Amino acid sequence: MADSFPSDQSGADYATRPSSGNPLGPGQALAALGTHLADLAKGRVEQSSYAAFISYSHRDMAVARWLHKAIESYRVPRALVGLEGDYGTVPARLTPVFRDEDELAGAAQLGPKLEGALARSRALVVVCSPAARASQWVDNEVRTFKRLNPDAPVFAVIAGGVPGEGEDGCFPDALLWEVDAAGASDRSRPLEPLAPDLQVLGKRVVKLKLIAGMLGVPFDRLNDREQRRRRTFAAIYTVASLVLIVALSALSLIALHNARIAERERIAAEQQRNEAIAARDLAERRTWLAQQSAEQIRAFASEACQTDPASAPAGR
Repeated sequence: MADSFPSDQSGADYATRPSSGNPLGPGQALAALGTHLADLAKGRVEQSSYAAFISYSHRDMAVARWLHKAIESYRVPRALVGLEGDYGTVPARLTPVFRDEDELAGAAQLGPKLEGALARSRALVVVCSPAARASQWVDNEVRTFKRLNPDAPVFAVIAGGVPGEGEDGCFPDALLWEVDAAGASDRSRPLEPLAPDLQVLGKRVVKLKLIAGMLGVPFDRLNDREQRRRRTFAAIYTVASLVLIVALSALSLIALHNARIAERERIAAEQQRNEAIAARDLAERRTWLAQQSAEQIRAFASEACQTDPASAPAGR
C-alpha cells in the first residue's frame, strides 16, 4: 500500500527544479542543492510527518514511554489495512511517533522545532494526570497543536487523577475548552474529553482504544480483529507445540529402541566374551591335565622298569 505520509524532496529534485520555468544550469543546480542541504541542517525543510505527538509531564514518563513503544510496535490487522477510516486510508503501522525526550532532548522551551513537530503530527496523544494538568508545557503543546492543526484529532489517556478541574483533576485546560485561532481558551465552548483510564482498564484495552481512535475505526471492530488474530496465533502455537511434542516423543521412542538394541548387543557381546574366556580356561586346563597325565605315565613306566625282576639278567 502506498504510504500516505508526505515524502521529502530528494536533493536531485530540489536541485533541478526550475524557479522561473527555465531549467537550472549546473552552477545554479549546485547552489540550490547547497541551500537545500543547509536548510536541512538548520531544520527549515519539513521532514516526514509523525503519526502522533505524545504530550506528557515528565512525572508520567514511564506511561509515555510505554505508549510510544505500544503505538509504534503495533501491527494493524491485515483485514483493516487499506480500508477507509475517519482520517483516511488505514495504514499497516502507526509510525513514527514523536516524543520530545527522544526527538528534542536539548529543547528548553516550546520553540520552532517543537512547533514544527506539532505541525507535522497527524494526531496528538495527551497523557493526563494531575502533574500534566499543572504543567504549562503540556498545556502549551495542546494549545499549539489545536492552533496549527484545527481539524486533527486529540486523544487523551488517563494515567492518574480523575476527569475534571478539581485538585485531583487530570485534564489540562486546553482539553476542557475549545481553543481559538490565537491559542486562547474559549470559555463559551466547553469540551467533555473521553479518555481510557489506565487506573481502571488494562494496558491492552487502553492501547486498542487509543489505536482504534488514531486509525479512525470502531474499537469493537479492531478488538474483534485483534481477538481473531490472537486466536489464530494461539491455534498456530498449539499446533506447533503438538507437532513438537509428537516429534520429541517419536525421537524419544527411537532413542529408547536404539538403547534397548544397544543393551542387548552389549549383553550378547559380554556373553560371547565370557564364553571365550571359559573356552580358553577349559583348553588351558585340558592342556595342563594332558601334561600331568604324560608325566605320570613316564614316571610309572620308569618305576616299572626298575622294579620288574623279569627285566633283570639271569644268574649263572
